[in-house]
Amino acid sequence: MRLRMVAIAALVAGFQCLAGYNAAIGATDGQDLQEVWPTKSWPVSTPEEQGMDSASLARLIETVGTYKQDSLMIIRHGRIVAEAYYAPYVPGISHDLRSVTKSVVGTLTAIQLQKGGLDSVDHPVIDLFSDKEIQNVDDRKTAMTVQSLLDMTSGIEWVERFYTPDETLMRMFKSPDRTAFVLNQPMAGAPGAKFNYNGGNPYLLSALINRKSGQNAFDFAKKELFEPLGIKSAKWGAVDAQGVTIGEAGLFLSPHDMARIGYLYLRNGMWERKQIIPSSWVERSKEGKIAATNGFHYANLWWSLPDKGAYMARGRHSQLILIIPKQDIVAVMTGVLRDNEFYSISGLIDDISKAVKSDKPLPADPIASTLLTNATRQAATEKPTAVAGAPELAKTVSGKAYQFTDNELRVKSFTLNFLDSDSSWVITTYTGKAERPTDRFTGLVGLDGFYRKSPPALYGINAAKGRWINERTFAMERRILGRGEIQTWTLSFDGDKVTVNFENTDGFKAELHGEMSE
Repeated sequence: MRLRMVAIAALVAGFQCLAGYNAAIGATDGQDLQEVWPTKSWPVSTPEEQGMDSASLARLIETVGTYKQDSLMIIRHGRIVAEAYYAPYVPGISHDLRSVTKSVVGTLTAIQLQKGGLDSVDHPVIDLFSDKEIQNVDDRKTAMTVQSLLDMTSGIEWVERFYTPDETLMRMFKSPDRTAFVLNQPMAGAPGAKFNYNGGNPYLLSALINRKSGQNAFDFAKKELFEPLGIKSAKWGAVDAQGVTIGEAGLFLSPHDMARIGYLYLRNGMWERKQIIPSSWVERSKEGKIAATNGFHYANLWWSLPDKGAYMARGRHSQLILIIPKQDIVAVMTGVLRDNEFYSISGLIDDISKAVKSDKPLPADPIASTLLTNATRQAATEKPTAVAGAPELAKTVSGKAYQFTDNELRVKSFTLNFLDSDSSWVITTYTGKAERPTDRFTGLVGLDGFYRKSPPALYGINAAKGRWINERTFAMERRILGRGEIQTWTLSFDGDKVTVNFENTDGFKAELHGEMSE
């Protein structure tokens, strides 16, 4: 599509949107819904005022709370009807979105189309990187388009299994030029023929933003997406050596701001009567023409369940922006679930849908409202884990620094302080930088089954708790609130020596061997 055609299409779309605006903002069955744009803040409503049942939402909050979730928020007709934060996570903390980042990169690509910076999603990829000496070029790579990147059907040979020797994504991150690394991969099949989840595809799209806008994806997003939507919580990882923002993960947003992304799609790409992304882009994302995995469909870096009438942005460890257009609903969920733990998205859609009773307001229900209030309050109340008393060894190891041999975690030393109050831990690590050879991390640790939160640090808020498993083994569970990860440090003491077994929610494991320093 030529620039002129893009401009004409945008103009026509603008007139169409204004002409049919009441339908676009979610009026149903003759109900005249007030226009809602949550740029400054989200309006709050009782579920009954929006045709939903408080008791059903209370049960949903309780059910979600049985998993390692951080938050759940449900919005109908542009108003928050249910919002829960599960301790120790609290409101206002930006959350690691993992692969929800991909859907945002897709949205930025849509903005490039809307503004005419990208002429067409059918543009061949290697033409857009013509200055690169691309390897393994054949007819299949020549046919690879922007759309095939967006649909995870690029045909690039790619293995994405975490912490395995042939894992392509990790090799990409070790490459001095990650964009070139992706472009140089051989082809496994014809573009468009087969779905293959590939973190290199959104990396190329992020690099394309640099080329077309002269800005990295984060700077482009701040101006063209986050500022118009009122998003202020955004954090994104550092750019690579070529100035490219990581496209496959790394974005942090608060749940409220995650919901703004979903609401943009629910309103067909419009915000405050301005078309931010093409409505046709939203329709394709919703339709999900590409058959993916486990019954899901895919398109434009968004997942969908067409038979459920819903589409979504999904990230590892239970990050979710869910859109149910027919019910005018956006739902957001964040968490720290392991890969073998998951909350059924299909079940979540069903549970939300069952709570919808009408497109018109329901009578107030004080009893159900109380149930919802109590469920929300209980979610924010931490439940302690079982602990045992401290052995005599605790006095011996308290305050002692244990030095470690070379290890994958680059840990130099580990110290535990067991006091009557404010017990704490200290970890020092090697940085590999001459100007600052070590880093020091410290925080409080609860010994009573509850997390202890530490004062905010540059990297976030630590929350940790620990317990003695037996006379010589202490296990500490550490979180940085808002990160989709739980770390477990299990220290087994043997005289002056210690063995530390580390494991995190990503499934990464390491064994460290240390000795008490003099």
